[in-house]
Amino acid sequence: AALFMSLIQSCKNCDVNPWEYFDDMLRRIMSHPVSRLRELLPDQWKPLPKDERGLLLPAKA
Repeated sequence: AALFMSLIQSCKNCDVNPWEYFDDMLRRIMSHPVSRLRELLPDQWKPLPKDERGLLLPAKA
């Protein structure tokens, strides 16, 4: 519980919606390169674009 509370407080300190952050981060963490995991921390995080249903848009080639 302490881990989640800490992440929620970090999100609030960075003006990030915790629920949007967790939803986005948990969807991408398994396919995100290990060398770029820092990008998924609340102070660096940028949400991926989603369609009108809230589903992630495919990456453009």
